[in-house]
Amino acid sequence: MNVDKEAYQRFCEKNLAPIFSQPWWMDAICGEDAWDVWLCRHGDEIVAAMPYYMEDRAGLRYITKAPLTQNNGLIFSHGANSTPLSRQKAEEKIVDEACAFIEGLGVDVYEQQYHHSFSNWSPFHWNGYEAIPRYTYVIDDTSDINAVEAALSSGHRRDIRKGGRNGSLRKGLDPETFYAEHEKIFAKQGLPCPFSKELWLRLHAAIVGHGAGEAVYMETPDGDIASLAFLVWDDRAVYLLLGGSMPDFQRLDTYSMLVWESIKIAHEKGLAYDFEGSMIKRIARSFREYGAEPKLYFRIRKVFNPEVVLAEAKQKIARLGDDAV
Repeated sequence: MNVDKEAYQRFCEKNLAPIFSQPWWMDAICGEDAWDVWLCRHGDEIVAAMPYYMEDRAGLRYITKAPLTQNNGLIFSHGANSTPLSRQKAEEKIVDEACAFIEGLGVDVYEQQYHHSFSNWSPFHWNGYEAIPRYTYVIDDTSDINAVEAALSSGHRRDIRKGGRNGSLRKGLDPETFYAEHEKIFAKQGLPCPFSKELWLRLHAAIVGHGAGEAVYMETPDGDIASLAFLVWDDRAVYLLLGGSMPDFQRLDTYSMLVWESIKIAHEKGLAYDFEGSMIKRIARSFREYGAEPKLYFRIRKVFNPEVVLAEAKQKIARLGDDAV
């Protein structure tokens, strides 16, 4: 581990860093050599950090979203006595310094998704970046599980009851079986799994080794896996990293029950529950029916290479033509 990564490790131990930005997560997902971190130092103090994943695409260099990683981006360290005004001023200065660092790397594209707690992207705008709005869905307070249950839609209550009759909650599915079953969700749609088994086994080992997640699933009376999910957590929230119904058992509605059971796990841990969001209408609506609130977050982006700008413009023009047809 290089000096900056060692310093970043200590930074994460003292500050609230999402699980997706933890050094061990980045090592597992990216490999130790494919990610790095920028540290903003004011004097001897690290006031912000930005872990990032670097990817080569046909000879072009991208800072981009790593697989299975909802967010990275800047993490700020504000003093206990800081005021809203002082935090805004500090963040503006830090973003300016981060932009200078990014541009000094000579990358072709910068694109990172930020945690929803990052709300003021104006300093990036002033530096010529754009922000693409996205939404995740979060149940912030799971402390009163009865109140959480009361917020469920009537349709989801019905599906949860049905799912509970058709299956039983189980924990501890081994990673090979989880991957094989999860592949079926994509195979039903004629798609390959978007991440490799090798990557999954590496990430799973890191998560379990840090006590930061587990597999949960619903089992039918005949012993079949009807639905499954993988949860991860940090000091802030439980995240629904992966999940779905097995194609042959969708009619049983066990996934509704499984999600409800995972929300209860967040309650037991005293954490929020983050669905990790989706911009797909049917999925977003389903998350909403659990009583989750939409949380705005930003995909912050800047293209430095004019050839990429031209290629993306041509793609947009082609899509306009397809839509017209």
